[in-house]
Amino acid sequence: MDVQASGGQERLLRALAEQLKNPIMHIARAAELARLTDEPVDSRVIEYTADMTLQLIDSYLLSVQLQAQPSLDLEPMSVQAGLCDVAQRLDGLAKQYDCQLHVHNTARQGLAMGHSAGFAAAFMSLGYAFIVSKPPQAATHRVVLGVHRSGTGLVAGVYGTQPFGGDSLRRARLLYGRALSVFPKNLAGNGASVFVADALLKVMSTPLRSARHASLPGLAATLTPSKQLQLV
Repeated sequence: MDVQASGGQERLLRALAEQLKNPIMHIARAAELARLTDEPVDSRVIEYTADMTLQLIDSYLLSVQLQAQPSLDLEPMSVQAGLCDVAQRLDGLAKQYDCQLHVHNTARQGLAMGHSAGFAAAFMSLGYAFIVSKPPQAATHRVVLGVHRSGTGLVAGVYGTQPFGGDSLRRARLLYGRALSVFPKNLAGNGASVFVADALLKVMSTPLRSARHASLPGLAATLTPSKQLQLV
């Protein structure tokens, strides 16, 4: 592993540790509240918080594992099926945050080259960041896992009602590791989730970029279409 990659992983690990303080503290406070009072504690909130915390750690470890491989074998995968699976796994968390979570596909049918486990982990991390980053005083909180075709491939992304300008990701990458808050206010506390997703997708040569889908801003990756015609 070269020095630049090692430095990037160190910055990511540091950002991840900072981000994980909040959910761990939330679980600890909930346990303390249950011990000191007779007030019922919603075990589902604790369960979803713990699950997503562990998922984020697993996603980081997977990114390290994949980056250490000399080469990554990409296989044909259904982007639509992958996003539907992610949405199903995020559904409980979305309900806890009063978030309308949808999958929107305008690409019809098609396969793309990717790493299924890496793709799922990346979009779990990205979806988590958007779901828990509810815009303040927003009447509705909507997150869309979307896929559409472009001139270069299938564009898969996570989009939401929170503002995310075209320069936000580029500016965040420049400040990454040199400032505590590198994203817009709504995403600021969950920046590590975005960078974990970015690290996973970079291994597949599909780094994140700012994009729009169904009039919503968000972050997306462009996957190379597979020449295999049949669906999986």
